Amino acid sequence: MLKEWSDVYSIGIPEIDEQHRCFFSASHRLYSEILDRKGKEAVEGAVSFMREYAERHFSTEEAFMNEHGYPDIKDHLQQHAAFFRRLDILEQELQMFGPTQDLAERALDITQDWLIDHIADEDMLYSLHIKSGNAA
Repeated sequence: MLKEWSDVYSIGIPEIDEQHRCFFSASHRLYSEILDRKGKEAVEGAVSFMREYAERHFSTEEAFMNEHGYPDIKDHLQQHAAFFRRLDILEQELQMFGPTQDLAERALDITQDWLIDHIADEDMLYSLHIKSGNAA
């Protein structure tokens, strides 16, 4: 079962929250296409979207963390790099084997893992840092 966007995932930074909502929406589109057995056709677009989204979104987050002196930025950047490594593997498999239903399902797993684990946990940490008044 896919997670729906809810205010529980809001970190209180409007620009970043809007980007997160877009990622939730994209995840749901991919899920619908997989259920309709169109995941094979959708996987290229999904992987492409994830890379474009991550590049734009991570840049926004990283600028925000730098601006506010987030002390755990190094760990957060390592998580961003790990996400790109997972995407690299998907893209390599896409090039080698072409789009498959299995690859679409793995792309969905990555998006859901990322949405739940990273946004709800890690992004909330830097938001709390800023809201606590500890920001530089």
